[in-house]
Amino acid sequence: MTAVEQAWRDAGAPLAGRVAALVASLDEAERSAIALGDFAPLVDRGLPAPEYVDAGTGLRDVPGATAFPAGIALAAGFDADLAYEYGAAVGQEARDAGFSVLLGPTIDLARDPRGGRIPEALGEDAHLSGLIGAAHVRGAQGRHVITQVKHFVAYSGEDRRTGGGLAVRGDAMDIGVSTATLHDTYLRPFRAVVEAGAWSLMGSYNRVNGRYVCETPELLAIPRRDWGWQGFYCPDFLFAVRDDAAALAAGLDLGALGGPGGRTPEMVAAAPKEVERLVTRLVTALIGSGLADHPLPEPGTPSTAAHRDLAGRCAVAASVLLRNERDALPFGDDVRRLAVIGPSGEDAIFVVGGSAAVSIDPDRLVTPRAGIEARAAGREVVFAQGSLGDVPLPPVPAEVLVLPDGSGPGVEVEFTDESGTSWTDVLPRIDHAVDPAAPLARWPRRWRCRLVPRATGAHRLSLALGGRATLSVDGSPVMVGSREAERFIHGPRYPLQAVVHLVAGQAVELDMEYAPGPSITIPPMGLGPTVRLGWQEPDDLIEAAVAAAASADAAVVLVNQASGEGMDRDGLELPGDQDELVRRVAAANPRTVVVLNTPGAVLLPWIDEVEAVLAVWYPGERFGTALAAVLFGDAEPGGRLPLTFPHAREDLPGGDHGPQVVPTRLDYDADDGIGYRSPGVRDRGCRYGFGHGLGYAATTAVPTGVEVVDGGLRVALDVVNHGGRDGVHVAQLYAGVAGAAPELAGVVRVPVPAGLRVAAHAVVGADAFARWDAVAARRRPVPGGHELRVATSSVDPGTPIAVRVENDEVLEATIGRNSS
Repeated sequence: MTAVEQAWRDAGAPLAGRVAALVASLDEAERSAIALGDFAPLVDRGLPAPEYVDAGTGLRDVPGATAFPAGIALAAGFDADLAYEYGAAVGQEARDAGFSVLLGPTIDLARDPRGGRIPEALGEDAHLSGLIGAAHVRGAQGRHVITQVKHFVAYSGEDRRTGGGLAVRGDAMDIGVSTATLHDTYLRPFRAVVEAGAWSLMGSYNRVNGRYVCETPELLAIPRRDWGWQGFYCPDFLFAVRDDAAALAAGLDLGALGGPGGRTPEMVAAAPKEVERLVTRLVTALIGSGLADHPLPEPGTPSTAAHRDLAGRCAVAASVLLRNERDALPFGDDVRRLAVIGPSGEDAIFVVGGSAAVSIDPDRLVTPRAGIEARAAGREVVFAQGSLGDVPLPPVPAEVLVLPDGSGPGVEVEFTDESGTSWTDVLPRIDHAVDPAAPLARWPRRWRCRLVPRATGAHRLSLALGGRATLSVDGSPVMVGSREAERFIHGPRYPLQAVVHLVAGQAVELDMEYAPGPSITIPPMGLGPTVRLGWQEPDDLIEAAVAAAASADAAVVLVNQASGEGMDRDGLELPGDQDELVRRVAAANPRTVVVLNTPGAVLLPWIDEVEAVLAVWYPGERFGTALAAVLFGDAEPGGRLPLTFPHAREDLPGGDHGPQVVPTRLDYDADDGIGYRSPGVRDRGCRYGFGHGLGYAATTAVPTGVEVVDGGLRVALDVVNHGGRDGVHVAQLYAGVAGAAPELAGVVRVPVPAGLRVAAHAVVGADAFARWDAVAARRRPVPGGHELRVATSSVDPGTPIAVRVENDEVLEATIGRNSS
């Protein structure tokens, strides 16, 4: 190569010139190779190939990686500075492990609180998701790696996310969304991360208004045309592209996460201009990220002591104190005997399931039980299991299953195959895996038998499956749901759960309809159609927990629910017998504290029976250390809710569908509003609003002045700590535009020493009052009078500030309501 052709090696030269020089050095065959996922021409020139690692909440399948708290926990911190540290640590670990591209962070909005990947992402609010996501990106890419932010765009559910079918996948879910809602809601977090410098976006599985995102030029053009983005797109794994030629023409840069995907040399040869553009975009990212000038080191052990300490700090910051009656927390010297109840050992849930899961080093793991026991030195701590939590239960034994006609033992199974031929067979129990090598040769579609209980009382049932199933007991559905796999790659398993009352010796009819189609069949990853019925017969676990609680000064009850990629929750009820456990313990000990080890919102039917509730999400490998620090008052519960906790099932999208029964969310209208701005929450209220969270010290913030600066607002705040210990006030500013539901526009975390007041300020730009303008074809501040509210949550009336906007700028603002 000539010196001119190697000009791209000059780290001091402008990016555009370096990219142009390198692209010019590639011949047609080399460009075509890159378009087909062969990056040898770039490696030959000293650039690293895109080496991907799942890294939403730490590095998946990388020995020694730090298991950080889940994304929802990071969002609960309402702290962009902490998110920057988190991103920087994940980026450094990816780099140290030899990866150039991080698949993450995830910034999908939580439209439906049952969405399986909610714990992987950053909550229900566009502003908060953008704020935390952008900080994460800046931190990670500051380590000279590329973040591939996902999933672009309007992706917020797992049920039918890739369609269904074992041989040919049917159409994926279709999201109906107006142009206004797309720009005012779903695109905003992506704009924030693009403006923060994100070099790559992952195209989502879903369709938008009938067309696959990865094949829609109008959608893929938005970041490039409207935001000046120069990075590259890559589709999600396997099913995001159905027409590879259309995707290439639409502007999808790479055909797959490794290799050509469905692209062919003929497709590439027919699109030379698009190939040149995609090569340019990829090279721009590789050089612009610093990877060209800062080569990756030899792979080593990624985690450090500082990163593990950060994981603990993030878990503390994520802890949201929902309720704290009579100062039940923190525990003081009056608590000499403490009962810890529920899944508190390795059966707690530490990470989200799926591609964002992190394999935890058992030597570093701090369980809730271990953390509490270590911190409570000098106090007596008693443990009781109480409940097994959200896990698959032991198989229902063959000896209690009888054929439907009572003629003998076994389960009558109706099988079918791809030709439509059906036949009946008898199996000893409901425990079956379809052959992943030949899934169409034979699969079960109906199971029927009688179950003869051996004891009287509450029986837990679980259904571990890859597929879709409806299990009925004596004709009544008790479990309905679908899973792409029992366990998606890594992390917790995802069983369906139910509790039924049975009488010893009194047979009940079991009837289960099953379809394998929602399952994804990838044998090397352990994925394929399965169905397994488990149970837990009546026992004394709850009685033992009640006894432990009754003899203690306080009781901590941990409850959990598994969630992750490849599934949606079947409801917001705690699985199995956990609600009953909480009620029984609370009746035995008035100082009962419930710890929610859950992926998001859950229903709290016992809320008035317990003194304190602490949401900790999936806290990562330092779970126990962080939990103990909050329980005993060594640290402030710093979190605020990044999503709404509804009152009941009828407040969910689609209404009340009965216990464990959820409609198939194949298609939905995304214009209904999200979370605290949805019609259901606005009309009926909620249990706990977005942004809610208590501290151990009572704090307040009131605006003392407001001025217009550079077309936006600078709000002066007087923040007071009314308590006897240091605390943090999280001031939230909500913008109400032209009478519409107010939405978050700003966040300020203010540390306040005990008994003191401090001055702080918040800055809100004119874009807080912007909405999609169809005539201008962009978001722009809406002219007229609006209201900004300084509050502590979405339901706090707070202190209003009257705002007037003209000519795309804030013209004036005064504390108090608009007189008009």
